[in-house]
Parts: sequence; structure tokens; C-alpha cells
Amino acid sequence: MTCTDDVDRAAQEALRPFLPERAFDAHAHLWRAADLDPAPEPLAAFAGGATLEVWREAVGGQIAPCRIEGGLLIPWPTAHGDLDAANAFVAGQAEADPRSRALALVSPQSSPERAAAAVEHPQVVGFKPYHVYAGRENTFQAALGEFLPEWAWALADERGLVMTVHLARDGALADPDNLAEIVRMCGRFPNARLVLAHAARGFHAPNTVNGLEALRGLDNVWFDTAAVCEPEALVAILRAFGPRRLLWGSDFCVSHQRGKCVTVGTGFAWIDPDFPEDAPGRPRCRTWAVGLEALRALQTAADLFGLNREDVDDIFLHNALRLLGLAGESGTRTADLYRHAKERIPGAVQLLSKRPELLAPDQAPAYFHEARGCEFWDLDGRHYYDMSSNGIAACVLGFRDPDVTRAVIRRVQLGSWCTLNPADEVGLADRLCALHPWAEQARFARTGGEIAAVAVRIARATTRRSHVAICGYHGWHDWYLAANLGATDALDGHLLPGLDTLGVPGELRGTNHPFTYNRRDEFQQILDAHGDRLAAVVMEPMRYHEPEPGFLEFVRDGAHRCGALLIFDEITIGWRLMYGGAHLKLGVNPDLALFAKSLGNGHPIAAVIGTRDAMEGAHGSFISSSYWTECVGPAAALAALEKMARIDVPAHVERVGSRVQEAWRRIAAAHGVPVDVDDGVACLAHFAFDHEQATELRTLFAQLMLERGFLAGCALSPTLAHTDAVLSLYETALDEVFGEIAKALANGSVGGLLKGPPAHSGFRRLL
Repeated sequence: MTCTDDVDRAAQEALRPFLPERAFDAHAHLWRAADLDPAPEPLAAFAGGATLEVWREAVGGQIAPCRIEGGLLIPWPTAHGDLDAANAFVAGQAEADPRSRALALVSPQSSPERAAAAVEHPQVVGFKPYHVYAGRENTFQAALGEFLPEWAWALADERGLVMTVHLARDGALADPDNLAEIVRMCGRFPNARLVLAHAARGFHAPNTVNGLEALRGLDNVWFDTAAVCEPEALVAILRAFGPRRLLWGSDFCVSHQRGKCVTVGTGFAWIDPDFPEDAPGRPRCRTWAVGLEALRALQTAADLFGLNREDVDDIFLHNALRLLGLAGESGTRTADLYRHAKERIPGAVQLLSKRPELLAPDQAPAYFHEARGCEFWDLDGRHYYDMSSNGIAACVLGFRDPDVTRAVIRRVQLGSWCTLNPADEVGLADRLCALHPWAEQARFARTGGEIAAVAVRIARATTRRSHVAICGYHGWHDWYLAANLGATDALDGHLLPGLDTLGVPGELRGTNHPFTYNRRDEFQQILDAHGDRLAAVVMEPMRYHEPEPGFLEFVRDGAHRCGALLIFDEITIGWRLMYGGAHLKLGVNPDLALFAKSLGNGHPIAAVIGTRDAMEGAHGSFISSSYWTECVGPAAALAALEKMARIDVPAHVERVGSRVQEAWRRIAAAHGVPVDVDDGVACLAHFAFDHEQATELRTLFAQLMLERGFLAGCALSPTLAHTDAVLSLYETALDEVFGEIAKALANGSVGGLLKGPPAHSGFRRLL
């Protein structure tokens, strides 16, 4: 039974708010009946053939008022049709529309010469292989290599061509042979642009969902939405590849059939016009056109993922235009925004450690659009592997870890802010105290610097003293800076600005006292001079190297003898060296311990845990951190802790860091580059250039690695997302870069190779 026009109009009206102003159809079939043998059933409604005008009118009417800008026009593939004639027809149709492009049918029986001739047409941008050309009886079970020959990959790689592929076999993307072939060939032919049609033939959605992870890291894979009538596969693609790899396609003329394709059991089935729409005993049903069902699925996926209008415009228009070379990136969005930020935001960014000037001024990107695992994309679509700090050492599980993200999304969906308090904070306090049997209570904040300030306030309130002994870096708050004015800053070796410039209250002068790690004499001097006024000793149990035997015990015992509390800062090293913190491995318990960063895998959460006696001051001191009752942080922390309890993250990051340390040594030695690799803990690996032009070499290294797609400096905070495959790519780039640096050193051209000024600490005024 045919649906009424009223049903179609109601469907289109429901979709209207979702549709953008303009669209590019990335999957549309045109044909002449004479070129088909036989004409497939889906074409029956257009028996006379489908020209450019027929497609534009039919699809344009379905997505009105959205305007079609153009399309990727594809001949309809049939087993015994005339490929050359079909290709010539569609190429001619594309020629009549400057904004459209065409694909040419290709089969293993075609010759490379014929295929090369087909893409000589200026508007033919690639190939359309199809399983009906496989040399077997049941082509639905054909492996990808049976209908997409290697010479087509090679030609696509040579010319940067697009190949739109409809996967066969029952498992589609989840089929191991299909996956292996895609990964192998995309790796061998990185300039070939593979579009996996129908959401990687996600008509049975679990096939796409289950296969996507294997494609992570491939930069030359896209997906189209053609005729996919369920949102599940589309959401999975958005999660794994983001909204810039998804293309809207109508799959004309399938788009104008009635019904939809649905996941059923281990496969899929079509609800078509023969479906009994008014069968007795059933609710009344009027089928939509497939194209409208596909649009509804895309709308649902966009809502579930939380896409904004810019993302939707990318899917419907800009992604295809960029893929086909019809529109380009300016290449300067990231840099332009940073220039504007320097005028609008004092310091340009919110964290000194995230200034691009720390790596390569005028070269390193300041902003990201997407981030997953150890990869990110800037605003211009450039892809990088993060072989640097990975979120200032906060994302030990990798960016957008799926388990943590799931917990955060659940919390946001249920509400992340309320007049009342989040129950998760009690669960998090219980979990932290269970991990640390010496601790009995916990308080929370959002950042590391803030929780350090909270801990010092608690210690001062508990001991009713004001002085603090400090070893290492613990944030930007006044209590810390007052101890370090005039001290050498670890970032660039320059003196910090004066007291008035920093705005540190005068009453804090002289209350805090810095000492050096492993220097018992310096600490003892503080005890001798200020022990009776000392509220706390704040220090990391370790950073890059383990303490000398007995040093931590010496500090603990000295603090306790004078009535002060020992506060261990585990904000950076915690969870990296050992689940629960470095102090558990070192066997020395503090009175208070601080956690942040990896506690929530980068989500805003920080904690101070302590003994009941040490936390006593929290009852009588006013503590109103920015945490308040926002509960995304506790939800993220609980998910992160649960995952780290299942997976030995410290062992993984140790292995990754050790491999990178070894690569630095080996490859630098092979090229004669003067590199000094620190032999400390691998979970915070770093090296330095042992040369009078160390700053210039550090900048040149970052610049050359950026050119190869790596954000990399002289330090690495490894994550669970750093795989052997990523490390192999990094080592290849490292070999090339150290080779270039060796040549530059040999001919004295280091400074001349820099494309901007040398890196600096970031303390400078930027404008």
C-alpha cells in the first residue's frame, strides 16, 4: 500500500527543524535503463532512468527546504551491465553540474588502463567497486579483495581518489577478513580515500559497532549515512571518529522506496511496501520513504550524541566538500583564534602549561576540536598524536576514555547540579579510604592547586599554626607562592616576578619555607628555625626519582616531632606509579594526601584524604571550594578508579615510557645527537639536549615532530591509549627528526630552520 501525501508531508515537517540550509548528497545513483541488465527492483519507480534533474527534484523534494548544493553521483552497479557506458553517462551528468562529482564503476575484470582512463574526466573523482563483480556465485559472501583489486587501491593512492565501498559478507565491518583488508590496504595506500557506504553497511547495527575499534587511527576512512534507518551504527561512528568523518547520502533511488531496514537477530530485514499496514489486530502503520527514515535515524543519532548546528552542517555539507576538494580548510583557524585570544584573554589561555610557546611558538596548535585516546584534531582538521603531556599528565587512561565518558554522560543526563548534594561524593570518599587504610576522611575540590590550598588550610586549622615547609611545585595559590618568591622557577630557570606583581598578601611573607628534595640538611634547618610554628610539610613523595633511603621517614618523623602534619602531593605521580599513589609503594604514610588530574582522568575532581585527627581542622575552618555540589567529577573519579582497579595502568605506562626512553637513547646515538635521557621513572619520561643551543634544539624538535603529526617535546606522560602501533609511528618520526637535527648541527643551521621564535617558559607577556 502506498503512503498518502499527508504522511510524507507530516514526516518532512517533523524533520524540518533538524535539516540544515544546504546539503551535499554523498551517495546518489544515476542510470539509464539501457546500461542495466537487468534493471533491479529498487529502480522500478524510475523506470525511464535517473538523470541529474530527476535526482535533484526527487531528493530535493524529500529534504526541502534544505537546498542541494551538489552530489557524488554513482552509476547503478549490476552484474551484467555495461560498465563503460554507465560510467560515461554519469560522468556526463556530473559535467552539467559544476558542484557535483562522479565515481566510476570498477571491477576485477576491468583493466587498470580502462579505470585510469575513466578518472581522467575532470569531474570523476574515484571508483565504485561492488560485490556483484566478484567472481563467485554468491557475491553477498565475497571478501573485499574479491571485488576491489589492489591495482585500484594503488591508482587511488597515486591520484588521491575516493572509493565508496559497500561491504559484503554476513558480518560486514565485523567480519575479520574485511577488517584486516581495510586496515592493511588503508595503511599501504594512505592517499586513497575510503568511504564505507551505509555506515559500513550497518544495516545490522552491531556489525558496525563491533568493528569500528579496529579502524581507529586510520586517517583515510569516511562513512556515509545512505539508507541507514537506525541510529545505533551512526552513534558508534560519531563516538569513534567524530562528526567530521560522516557524510550524509540519500542512496537515491532507494531513498524513495517505502519502508525501512531494521536490525533483527543476527542480521537485518526490510520492512517494505508489502508489509501489512492495516492487518487485523495490529496498530495502524503507514510506512515512510527510506530516505525520510534515514534522516530520522540521523536526527536521533545527533540528539543522542549532542551534536550542534555546526556539526550537523559538517555532516550534510562541509565534510563532503572537503573530501572531494570542492572546499578547503583555511588552515589558519587555530592560529587565528589564538591571535584573537591574546587580545581578549590575559595570558591567552587559562593554564600556563598549555601555552603553545612552551613547545614551538607560532607552530604548535593552541586549540583542539576532537580528542580520543592519544589523538586529537585541531580546528583546521589536522590530526596529531599526543606524545607530550597528554592533558598535563591528567589523562592517564587517554582522552575521552569510553568508560569514564559513559559515567559522565549518565550523570549529566540525570542532572549534574542540584540544591542537594551528590551521593557519589560519599562513595568516592569510601573508595579512597578503602584504598588507603591509614586514611579515614576526605574532602573534595575541582583542581590540584585548589585542593592543595584546602589541605594547607585544614593543616593550619588543625595545628593552629601558620608556617609551612614546602618541597616542589604545588600550584599557583598565595600560600605556595609566598614560599617561593625569589626562588628559581623550574620551568625556565628565571626568577619569579616580585611580590607586588603576583599580588601575594604581605601577611604571608616569611610564613612558608622551601627545601630541596633529598636535602636533609635544608629540612633540618627549617625545623630548627621554625619547628614550633610549623603547621605542615607539603611535598611530593617522589617525582622523577625515588627518594634516598630513609629520606621520607626523616621528613615524616621530623614533622611529627615538632607537631606538624605531613602532606603528600600525589596530584601528578599518583595512579601513574602505583594504584593508590607513590607513597603506598614507598611504604611511608602521610597525615594528608592530595589527588587530582588522573583521579578523574582529566575531569574536574580533586581530593584530600587524611586521618581523622589531621582532618579535624576542616570542621572549624570555612572551606568553600569551587566543587560545591557539581557531581560530574565524582562520577568520573569512581569510573576511573574502577577501571584502574581492573587494568594495571602503572605497568602499561611504565612499559610505554621505558620503550620511549630506549628509543630516545638509541636513535639519538645512531645520529650523534647530544641527548641526555633522564634515567628516572618511565611513567614521567623526559630528556634534554646537552648542547649550548638546547632551547633552539628543543624548539626545532617540536617543530619537526609537528610536521609529522606528533605533538611532542622533551617529555612524555604515557597513557593507557599509547599502543605499540602508535609507538612504532613515533619511532619512525623520531628517526627522521633526529636525522635532520644531526644535519643541522653539522652545518650550523639550527636557528635558520626555526619557523618562529625559540620556545620559552610562557611567563612572558604575549602582546
